[in-house]
Amino acid sequence: MLTNASAHDPAAKATYLGNEGVMVARGDTKILFDAFYASSYEQYALVPDHIAEAMLEGAAPYDGVDAIFVSHVHGDHFTAAPAIAYMRAQEDVTLYASVQIREAFLEAGVEEDDPLLSRVRTFDFIPGGDPITVELENLLVDAVAIPHAGDRPDVQNVAWRVSLDDETTVIHLGDADTEPAHFERHREHFASRNHDAAFPPYWFYLNENGRRVLETYIAADHTIGVHVPARAAGNGNAWRARADGDLFTDPGETRAIGGAQASEDE
Repeated sequence: MLTNASAHDPAAKATYLGNEGVMVARGDTKILFDAFYASSYEQYALVPDHIAEAMLEGAAPYDGVDAIFVSHVHGDHFTAAPAIAYMRAQEDVTLYASVQIREAFLEAGVEEDDPLLSRVRTFDFIPGGDPITVELENLLVDAVAIPHAGDRPDVQNVAWRVSLDDETTVIHLGDADTEPAHFERHREHFASRNHDAAFPPYWFYLNENGRRVLETYIAADHTIGVHVPARAAGNGNAWRARADGDLFTDPGETRAIGGAQASEDE
């Protein structure tokens, strides 16, 4: 497994949770992407029970989370029940997502006047629309809608970009389509900040358009593919070699972001 094995601390660290679930931490600042979902569709990795339980309890290293970001409403990225349980257990955390996620909370039985919904901050993302920006004490957040792969116009898929402590910037693409035109219309947005790390679905490595998007628009210092089939677990190096790029394959593995680099310890 790839781990943080350097003698020096990285500027920040990404921890793989499962499918597209990632925790990014810089010092005491921590964020979660696509961390609460219950569907594997019989092919993708679920968050292991021991990690899910540690998050729910706020146990280290999953303590002190500042914000949750959800890319879209599909069951291998978001399920209301585990998100509700987490937010009731961790009462200081705010979730950021599309309006479709708020609808999922309501459909799961959360009442309109439930205080939990005051911590569900949602936006109506429109492909091609202007980026949204949210400035918090230790996070600078912005995002744009990038159409979901496979021509699913009914799904609001969000590319979230978050800067932690004005230092480390990461971008999570959800299930973005690889068509360069989707990114060209937001060229200025993507170019406005350096991306220390990017988490695209692994299929961006598999075709010319995807690689063009990663190189031309995302241009991250470190790109780590996610949404890798669960069968890759335990055989990550072979999958990385075939993809000709870095991948998260085993829940719990980590990568350094900035500063020290990750090394192999398999």
